[in-house]
Amino acid sequence: MNSARGTRAMAGWRMSGWRGWVASLLAVMALMLLLDLGHRLLQGRTEAPLFRVVVNGESLLLDAETHAEFGRDLDRLTARLQQDVAAGMQPWVDERLEAAFATLEAAVPGYLDWYYSLSGSYLRLGMAVAGELEDWLDAQRHERLIAASGVEEDLAELEAEYPQRLARVQEGLMQGAAQRLLREYAPRQAAPAGEGEGPVHALDLDLVLQRALHDSLDATRWGTATLGGAGIGLVAGRALAQRLGAGAAAQGSRMAMRSLLARLGTNTARSLASGGAVAAATAPTGPGAMLIGTATAAVSLAGFVGSEYALLKVQEAHYRPGMEAQLHEEIDRAREELAHSLEDLATGSTMTLASRMEHHAGEAEESEQMPEEYRIFGTRGD
Repeated sequence: MNSARGTRAMAGWRMSGWRGWVASLLAVMALMLLLDLGHRLLQGRTEAPLFRVVVNGESLLLDAETHAEFGRDLDRLTARLQQDVAAGMQPWVDERLEAAFATLEAAVPGYLDWYYSLSGSYLRLGMAVAGELEDWLDAQRHERLIAASGVEEDLAELEAEYPQRLARVQEGLMQGAAQRLLREYAPRQAAPAGEGEGPVHALDLDLVLQRALHDSLDATRWGTATLGGAGIGLVAGRALAQRLGAGAAAQGSRMAMRSLLARLGTNTARSLASGGAVAAATAPTGPGAMLIGTATAAVSLAGFVGSEYALLKVQEAHYRPGMEAQLHEEIDRAREELAHSLEDLATGSTMTLASRMEHHAGEAEESEQMPEEYRIFGTRGD
């Protein structure tokens, strides 16, 4: 009986000892896990980088996660920049183009008054005899319509002011974005790095933006200077003069002039040409002022003036409304095309701005030896 009790006591002691050993083992394992977790946390704090970003004149200290979110927000703001720049530039461009081309439209009636005047009609007749009608008409449109309206000077002023205006709009939008980022992330800064903690990578975003804006301004100046072939001013130069004379009504008027010339007859036309009736004269009448060089031509034209002047006025009544409408339509198209060209120029300049921001930020981050996975624009760039 005593032996049975001893056996039970021994079993109880062994069970109690086993439980104690298991509890001790669990305690030791828990302590090791806590130590390992503490070590990992300390190591993570030691190795995790911090980022100092200068934005809108202020310095922000961000941890890696917040810095990555900062970069994503900057990406979103940059992606919206094109449409925001277009919206900011359009009212100014529309106002300037409207004012410039309004003077050209206002000059149309005066040009047509000359075109269908007696002197204008016979000057055209003389140039038709000389075979130089097309080039002469282009020169007259440029002198009497385009140059007289002052549109070239207005567009030259627009060409000079456009790059600076675009740069101010871009800079204002980017400064607004920087202010939003500062308001959003200033309250979310990390605690200042202490001794032995992770490295602090610095990026002066203000300097990056300043360099990118300079590059974008240079690109805009170059693009504006080459717009329309060799500058905005030439959009309203000889090319526009030729364009304004390409309408069906203008062509019809020239055909009527040729048919009128045919009524002079071969002998009179030959006399006009061989007698030096047509000469290239300078201002104020322009090239091609007709001079009567022979008695035969003088007599022929004297009779011709009286009989055909009425026909010239009939041609005016027939062709002038159509010419006037086509001139205004072509001026409208030229204005719209120039507006689209300027819009494309703003888009290209803004794309350059975004690209150069990435490039300059990448250079700065590389000089800081920032790991690529932590760069504010990722691994993109030039």
